[in-house]
Amino acid sequence: MTGIEDYSGFEVIRAAMEVEKNGHRFYAAMVEKAKSPLAKEIFTWLAQDEVQHLKTLERLVPKYEEGAFWANEEEFLPYLRRFSDREIFPSPERLIQVLQSENSDLQALDLAIEAEERFAEYFHAAARNARTEEGKEAFTWLAGEEDRHAAALKDRKAKILAG
Repeated sequence: MTGIEDYSGFEVIRAAMEVEKNGHRFYAAMVEKAKSPLAKEIFTWLAQDEVQHLKTLERLVPKYEEGAFWANEEEFLPYLRRFSDREIFPSPERLIQVLQSENSDLQALDLAIEAEERFAEYFHAAARNARTEEGKEAFTWLAGEEDRHAAALKDRKAKILAG
């Protein structure tokens, strides 16, 4: 976890805002690259949901601002950069390969499920290791949101497979 367990709730929320921005960029790019209407619909929903998450996080900032400590931005920025598109999201090459495949809808769904599960796993681990109650609370909320995304995508995939 390399120190993230020490971050205040404010810092967790601030980092999560960067995560949601990265997620929005990723899903918006997938909308542009997707060929099928179904894939475009799914990725449009995900991109819009990331915007809603960002708005929710912005509303949470006042709750966590008291006692916020972001004294050393240089120390915190590597944590934010950890959520680069390549770490959580598939590489552009893998994305293009999937979107050009015969089963592009299902494979694109699998990529999105994988990304959401990685975020959820990371946030669950961060919540378990958080040393502050507000950090634990913020990480737990974030993990739940990512779990919800993954579950919705799995449900959509099951409906597609059922025909």
